Amino acid sequence: MTSRDPDIQREWQRLFDRFLRRLLELEPRSVLDVGCGRGLLVHELTQRSIPATGVDTSAPGDDPQIIRADAAKLPFDDNSFDWVTLRHVPHHLPNVPAALHECARVARAGLLIAEPWFDLDDPIQRVSERWDRWWKRQHERAGDVHRPCIPLNELIAALPGEFEIEYEHYRHVAHISAHAIDVLSQPLLNALPESHSDRTEYAGIAAEIADRGFTYNGTLILTASQTA
Repeated sequence: MTSRDPDIQREWQRLFDRFLRRLLELEPRSVLDVGCGRGLLVHELTQRSIPATGVDTSAPGDDPQIIRADAAKLPFDDNSFDWVTLRHVPHHLPNVPAALHECARVARAGLLIAEPWFDLDDPIQRVSERWDRWWKRQHERAGDVHRPCIPLNELIAALPGEFEIEYEHYRHVAHISAHAIDVLSQPLLNALPESHSDRTEYAGIAAEIADRGFTYNGTLILTASQTA
């Protein structure tokens, strides 16, 4: 989720900071950030004197550290980087196994992967996850790749070869206002035909949010270390 809403921005930053802390614990000598977006992680690492490069399919081309490239066709030699990171990227990838194969090819030490995660034992999180699926479905309708969050077992199954696996599910309970969610949803809702079933679906979600509330997602952080 992205928004100028201060509560959403604060929780997005909290998850970013948790991922960065985990990466620094690994003491990387160099990092490739796949699906780097604006390059926030790359710039954070550079400030700490850690060599970092980012790749993204929509890289603007005006930053020499950010390269336009497809995750499934990385323009680097084998073992070019110490760690390769994918922060909330897998659910945007057209072919997750192909991309992870490429990431493993260029990584000497391993992969650090994060995916958004909802605690479905919590009824409020179930509402939040229902909205997340609705929101992503609208993006997919517009031609984007934006799938539901990929669970741990599917990420592990998509890894090529043998890895030493560590993982954590991290969640800080943070309530987000119904207004903030409505602001995010309205442009997508307005793009739907009047009779579309997703309008009815959204009305049901909005009623649940009004009744139960809405809490921000957590994150799954998976460390896949090369075994050889």
